[in-house]
Amino acid sequence: MSSQSSPKKIKNPFGINWFTMVLFVVLAFVFIRKDLSLNFNLNAPMKVEKESHQNYQAPAQKISSPQKKRKSKLTDKAPAEKEIVKETKKGNSLFNFFGNPFKKRKKGKDFLEKLNAIDPSIKEDYLQRFAHVAKSEQEKFQIPASIILANALLHSEGGRNDLSTDYNNHFSISCNDDWDGGMGSSEGTCYRIYESAWMSFRNHSQYITSGKFADLVELGVTDYQGWAKGLAKRNFSNDKNLAKNLIRIIEQYGLNDLDS
Repeated sequence: MSSQSSPKKIKNPFGINWFTMVLFVVLAFVFIRKDLSLNFNLNAPMKVEKESHQNYQAPAQKISSPQKKRKSKLTDKAPAEKEIVKETKKGNSLFNFFGNPFKKRKKGKDFLEKLNAIDPSIKEDYLQRFAHVAKSEQEKFQIPASIILANALLHSEGGRNDLSTDYNNHFSISCNDDWDGGMGSSEGTCYRIYESAWMSFRNHSQYITSGKFADLVELGVTDYQGWAKGLAKRNFSNDKNLAKNLIRIIEQYGLNDLDS
């Protein structure tokens, strides 16, 4: 009796199911790939973004070219001039600390030397031009007309120097704390500015009859020598021979004839 035998299952020599083996291989492959990727990323050099450092550039300083020295130019506002003086006083440098207290003052000049260089006709024309103004100021302020004319002629150089032509300042009167009019600068000194020559004569009359000059009025209008010496003693200007020069001018041109 022949009987059919059932087919025999072929067994894996390792005793493992094929399906299980394939699954194991796939899982192993995935695991190995992940591990390789992780190792690769860990070992790869890191890219570091370099911080861009911008070089700091200081703002360019505006350098002004040195200005040419100008003769006796107008400074419009009085407060600006006073502010400059304050800033100068505030200087704390070692040079200023030791230098200013011992700074030598400029020696006085003889103003008559410059006046003598002026043409005689120019000086005579100047005296004739302002004679009536001086006479009028004498009547109002009791100042000798001769002193007014001689003082104007001497300090304005016959109306030819810069102070008289640019500033209408015929007496070289400098600024002070009480002055609130126009101001100009010449050789480092602040001088008053007037709108006209007449205003210069009027301010001169007010100036030498007030403050430290007030007592000169007591001399009267005929004592031109006393007035000349009094103006010099009270330092009206830095003319080192002020009294002598005023008296010489008055007597040279006979200006004392106007004093009456």
